[in-house]
Amino acid sequence: MTSGGTTNSAIPGARVPDGGWGWIVVFASFMIHFIMDGITYSMGDVFLGPMSERFQGAGRGPISATWAILPAVTLGSGPIATVFTNTYGCRKVTMVGAVLAFVGFLMSGFWANIYFYYVSIGVIGGLGLGLIYLPAIVSVGYYFEEKRSFAMGIAVCGSGLGTLVFPFVMEHIIGKPWLLGFANGLKIEAAVIVICVIFGALMVPLPQESSEIRRRALKERAKAKRLALQSKETTSPNDEQRNQLLPPNRERDIPLQKGNILGRESTAVVPGEQQHPDGDNHRTSLPRIDETSIKIIDPTDKTPKKSIEQFEEDISTEPSVVISRKDAVYQGSLHNIALFNDDKEEYHRQVITTTDDVLLKPVAKTSFVAQLAKEIDFSLLKDGAFALFAVSNFLTSLGFNVPYNFANDLAKDAGVMDTHRSWPIMAIGIANCFGRVVIGILGDRKWINRLYLYNIALVIAGASVLFAPFCNAHIGTHIAYAAFFGFFSGGYVGLTSIIVVDLVGVDKLSSAFGVILLIQGVAVAIGTPVVGQMRDILTGTDRPYLWPYLIFGGFILISGVILFGIPTLQRRKERQQQPTQHQLDMGVLSYSKENINAPERPQQQL
Repeated sequence: MTSGGTTNSAIPGARVPDGGWGWIVVFASFMIHFIMDGITYSMGDVFLGPMSERFQGAGRGPISATWAILPAVTLGSGPIATVFTNTYGCRKVTMVGAVLAFVGFLMSGFWANIYFYYVSIGVIGGLGLGLIYLPAIVSVGYYFEEKRSFAMGIAVCGSGLGTLVFPFVMEHIIGKPWLLGFANGLKIEAAVIVICVIFGALMVPLPQESSEIRRRALKERAKAKRLALQSKETTSPNDEQRNQLLPPNRERDIPLQKGNILGRESTAVVPGEQQHPDGDNHRTSLPRIDETSIKIIDPTDKTPKKSIEQFEEDISTEPSVVISRKDAVYQGSLHNIALFNDDKEEYHRQVITTTDDVLLKPVAKTSFVAQLAKEIDFSLLKDGAFALFAVSNFLTSLGFNVPYNFANDLAKDAGVMDTHRSWPIMAIGIANCFGRVVIGILGDRKWINRLYLYNIALVIAGASVLFAPFCNAHIGTHIAYAAFFGFFSGGYVGLTSIIVVDLVGVDKLSSAFGVILLIQGVAVAIGTPVVGQMRDILTGTDRPYLWPYLIFGGFILISGVILFGIPTLQRRKERQQQPTQHQLDMGVLSYSKENINAPERPQQQL
């Protein structure tokens, strides 16, 4: 670490600011989470009532499908956003995503039609938010390494605060005192979403981002081609002109200006520069120069001459810079990964792709579909532990959005005062902030079993949903279950990437995360409309939400319970084949011992 906080490395270009403008990027990511998740998680609370009155007879199932499709597309488009981010960078993708989501929400404000909402809000808006979500995480990952866990924690807290603020504000905009209606409410949310363009612009790309390298390379390549066409080089100078420049059998000092030897009437280009023995970098000694190495350039053409071949040769000799990081979406402390602690330089070699790698191992251009397939590696499901983790995430996501979308309607059924019905989801939001921070800190402690912490968080979150339908007309009971759910569900979200690395390693994090996001998206699309439809069927009963909450809260609880089987699966696997040294170095935990947070590392032979 330098005094300014920058993380240095022997890998050329592998430098992370760990501060500076990075804190502006953290602020931008915080605000994007604030807006994106604030709107997404409050959709059911804000719009279910007004839309039910407008579309009488449609029922909660079809109406709630709108804000089921929205997060489903947002999550499912994660691999697409990854490909675009690697190609064009966080800044451009965020800005395009913000405009796309703005268009979708704005369109929905001009035509009140449920099926149109599926496309405008769900598909278009969801795809736009999906293009915003991933860069908001990756941009922080590029700027921070030693302080990444802390920076990520601040950034994602915007999600909880947005869930706290938006229900309260939008309730007063749509209803009393402003009475603007839900159509104008959608237009206002569109105007808020487009502000993310500004926050996207704050994501100044570091020199190591792949999009920045690509932009610079294309710019320089185009410039080189243009200059090559303009050049009027002469490769056969006459002897008299050459002898005037360089008298034979005589050593002379010639001042260099960017590799050019300047004469009164012509300019000779020397392809290399030698340092003078006295250390003077501005003058060089040329005792012997081959005639074929000298080019006489038209003195009237003052444009620098550089061919395509020369440009590519210069690129190959420049210090390498980072193109991509495999750990960019990792939200925990990098000290959880063994190799980062043991040999940081080797860790950088394993997880960072530089321009040197591209030059030494050139690969053929791949299509968008091929790049997308690379981000979703279903072969990882062959591993029993990861497959069980994927099933757990599917079950969790079936019920995860239910409390967000139906907390207001549940409070209404219980007889809670109209002015207090938004308090439960606001409690979820503020508790979510604390949960992400507290459980995130615990997850980085060496003495904490991260997997068990993750499982317990899911079990308690599921139990709180099971309790929800038994709440009475007192708002305190609703706030209690909401606070427990928000706290422990926030911890679950923060630990997900950490557990993925514990299972498959940081080098496979991106591909594994693509699979998890896709599975979560499918489950979210199913859960919310099914609960809404069940509520309509059970209308007239004493507790219409009893069975929907018991079933989908039970899914969350079960998703945590089944993960206690991962250590057994891993130990059975390790009896057949021990994890390799590379897997251990990349953060995969060995379950051969009781402490699963202390991976077995083979003793080095002396």
